Amino acid sequence: MKLLQKQQTPLLRVGSLLLIGLSLSIGWGIRGNFGHQYGAAFAGCVAIIPLCVLSGREDWRKKLLYFAFFGAIGWGFGATVSYMQVIAYTDSGHFATQWYGYGCLFLIGFLWASLGVAGTALAAVAEKDALADFFKPVLFVFAAWLLLDLIEDPIASLLEPAANFDSNWSRHKNPLYWFDANYLPAFFTLLAAGVYDLQERREKNGWLLPVYGIGGALAGWGVQSLLHAIGWDVSLAHALTYPLGDPTYINPATGQPAYEASNLLNNWPQWFGDYPQAIGWLIGVVAGLTFYFLRYGKFRKGSSLIVYMAGGWLVSFLVFPVLGSLLFASHGGIRMTPPRSDDWSGIVGVFAGTMLWFRRHKYLSAATASVIGGAVGGLGFAGIAWLRQVLMVPGNPRILVARGLNPGNPEYERIVSTWANWQHQNWHSFLEQSYGFVNGIALAVGMAFLATRLPLQKEKPAVSGPGSGSGSRNWTLGVAAIFTLLVIPYINLVKNVDTWSDQSKPEIWKRVVTAADGTKETLPALWDVPYIGRLPGFGFLHLTPEWWFDITWIFLAIVFIILLNRHFRKPLAIIPRGWIGKGQLIFLLLLWIMVIGNFERALTGWGPERLLTEWVITVNAMIVSVLVLILPGDPEEEWPVQAVDSFKMLYRKAWKMTLVAVVVSSTFFLFTNRLFYQYPPYEQLDFKHIQTRFGREANWRSKPILKNGDHK
Repeated sequence: MKLLQKQQTPLLRVGSLLLIGLSLSIGWGIRGNFGHQYGAAFAGCVAIIPLCVLSGREDWRKKLLYFAFFGAIGWGFGATVSYMQVIAYTDSGHFATQWYGYGCLFLIGFLWASLGVAGTALAAVAEKDALADFFKPVLFVFAAWLLLDLIEDPIASLLEPAANFDSNWSRHKNPLYWFDANYLPAFFTLLAAGVYDLQERREKNGWLLPVYGIGGALAGWGVQSLLHAIGWDVSLAHALTYPLGDPTYINPATGQPAYEASNLLNNWPQWFGDYPQAIGWLIGVVAGLTFYFLRYGKFRKGSSLIVYMAGGWLVSFLVFPVLGSLLFASHGGIRMTPPRSDDWSGIVGVFAGTMLWFRRHKYLSAATASVIGGAVGGLGFAGIAWLRQVLMVPGNPRILVARGLNPGNPEYERIVSTWANWQHQNWHSFLEQSYGFVNGIALAVGMAFLATRLPLQKEKPAVSGPGSGSGSRNWTLGVAAIFTLLVIPYINLVKNVDTWSDQSKPEIWKRVVTAADGTKETLPALWDVPYIGRLPGFGFLHLTPEWWFDITWIFLAIVFIILLNRHFRKPLAIIPRGWIGKGQLIFLLLLWIMVIGNFERALTGWGPERLLTEWVITVNAMIVSVLVLILPGDPEEEWPVQAVDSFKMLYRKAWKMTLVAVVVSSTFFLFTNRLFYQYPPYEQLDFKHIQTRFGREANWRSKPILKNGDHK
């Protein structure tokens, strides 16, 4: 705690911690329904807004929209990491696997919270002008991701027309599949940064870019041709390739090999095996373009941070699961949850790149806050998983069997029946909402560390004239407002359409189309445009349910932009003048849009088990709505700040504290869990229903992803 002690800050008051924690808990519960990066972005954003309101720092409140924008992006990164199998490891009963599981949960929680706090801290430590400079390169990245979303499936289908892949159970048949990881978004992020750099520099050497690319392609082709000519290409390919499974694994039930080695995936993209002749020149193109930007790239206005993060993703991905695993192939490689996604390695690289950029650009204060928040988040993820296990002890069948009470025994049946309702609660939702609360604490603690140590940032006087002063930043404020109140809700709530389609009347939401060969395909329904859609000659005026949702949101965005533009010219009376009031309004709008949308998503498949999620989320939303309106103090009151000259010592302390926390906590969680559950020896574990990382029945050995099977 000495690391946090400085001056008093309202962020560490009980009411503030409750508000920020509950806000992120609500977001995390909703994230569990919508999933992945977009849900996590909302969770972080909805907690960051009240943090600014309660910070006691007017300079933070004036940057509230920047906080929401960058913080939401930061919290979204960790959502790409697979974690359910890690939780299963801690339940396995296998000593090494359990210890490993608790350690990995700490790492995942650390990465998630540290990057979330890093995005928030960037908004705190950087001046407004510096933050505004980030927007153009970030928008280039968003555009690149949109382009990738449009072209990825068509390109994959072109490469492998008969693959019959989808985004779920047969995604490994996609020729672009690589460790089930998001390497393409990272690669397209670098492309976006490069395009931004070219248009920003506008230098005459731009013509050299295709020269470097073509030169690299020729060099790559030449090297591959030379290797082939001297007979080294096959040997090199074998040296750099390992199977994602154990070809020698024997099925204990049959005593025979469980699968053929040729049916296993390997550590390279699928298309490497289909188009080996293209590997050399494609790697050459990438190398040539990389050399060009290393030689001429400037990456101004914050775009260098994007390069560090995306480059870190790709480097870490190559270092750990792709190439580093060659040395540990007999142990499943350097992979966290084989055969599941290895995005964890990329996110480790994103974190490392962010820390390196912070240090090189004199933002060590933000790096320190990030590590502090990450330590709390890591303890929270592993700790809440452990707490769930402790709470599930009463009436747990596994514990009863360990004590010698087997199914059929009257005492066993009595205890199991008595505690059946307790055991069948929605414990996963408890895990998510509780961990969300701890992440809120991580956010509050990390930012409280900065609140009393960063000097107050004075508002620069506006300079008249086009493209200068505060007016030149209005467009970035507008983008941040649209992102917070329209984009984040849309990218989550649009998923409701699929849920409604699956759970509502099929004759309304679906249509069956019969092809010429007699095969039938189920497609989204087509709904007519009101009135004119049924007029003679206008039978083409109909749209799918998702398109109706999109058009409605487009209309909403147009209205929002019109009002926003009007507000910048002449403030609207409904929008408060002070930033406390603005923050309260933005928070309540975002919160209730998502709470209501989340309830609508669950309504078509409602059951009493949803009470632990939707009902608790709604009640918590009522509580935080009250807290955000009554907790803020006097906006004129200033809290004492003692600026720190150097954060080097504090940064080292934060890392030492984190390392001690992971070792002590994982050990404590392991031994107390085993004390409660009294697992049988390894040979007697139920490998059909548990997941293990190590041992002869480890998942990567016994349950690998097979080319002709379903994804796991």
